[in-house]
Amino acid sequence: MLKFVLILAAVAVCYGTPPSRTKYYLYTKRNENRLEGMAGTGTFPAAADTSFDATENTIILIHGHGGHHDDNFNSLIRKEILLNRPNPSYNIIEVDWRTDAEQTYSTASLRVPLIGAEVAEFIKWLCTSDADFNQIHLVGFGLGAHVAGIAGRRLMDETRIPVSRITGLDPAGSGWGSNSQRLRNTDANYVEVIHTDGSGLLANGIGTAIGDVDFYVNGGNNQPGCLSHSCSHNRAFEVFAASISNNNLVGRACNSFTQVNLNLCRGDKLKLGDTHLSKPRSGRYFRINTKRSWPF
Repeated sequence: MLKFVLILAAVAVCYGTPPSRTKYYLYTKRNENRLEGMAGTGTFPAAADTSFDATENTIILIHGHGGHHDDNFNSLIRKEILLNRPNPSYNIIEVDWRTDAEQTYSTASLRVPLIGAEVAEFIKWLCTSDADFNQIHLVGFGLGAHVAGIAGRRLMDETRIPVSRITGLDPAGSGWGSNSQRLRNTDANYVEVIHTDGSGLLANGIGTAIGDVDFYVNGGNNQPGCLSHSCSHNRAFEVFAASISNNNLVGRACNSFTQVNLNLCRGDKLKLGDTHLSKPRSGRYFRINTKRSWPF
């Protein structure tokens, strides 16, 4: 009887259907780093007919406003994972929601809940190929961070099973400061946020601490070597990509946001970023000071 109940529970979780609006692309060591289409439209195959391996960890990359599956955010992180994480290998899935992301910022923002719901459906669809939520890490940049949060939240609401980790890379700030749909620290087992452009009238990111752990890179704004907000905003995915191979990107815990601003953080150490599914939590605020160029 118990076995029958467990089977029914698995069926209830794994009922997602391939979304028709958003496209998904797969990279793995097994396909020699060549792009493979997954769920979406047209002739995309079933997950079981691709190089997707449900026994390995899965990183799902979600671009921001104006992005697409082969933009700098996706290509840089993908390259670093494939070069530096040979064992275990990874399923790298890139979400392409460019149809909406290429609209005006306000229009793209309004589409974020829809895209988040589609990503949740996609993950449930992956589950039909035995994917384990505990091996899934969502990485979202800008508006993509809130897409990741909504996807994780819907999965929790519908299945009672959280994904292992969400990393928010300078989550979009404009229109999201008090938005109930924004990324939250309850959207996954572990939520890490990396802030790089969170203050100023024209800032792209959100400065508020919204994760289990929030890293403020060089105080969370005005990145070294940057003369624009967009440069500081992009630094979030650059330092995350660098963290995959660079073990020197380590922050110090702060007792308050005031300590972050004054560069007076002397608490426990914690490495920023990387691809580990779980990390120790020894504080909420962390500051990390970096150099002006790769690998920071």
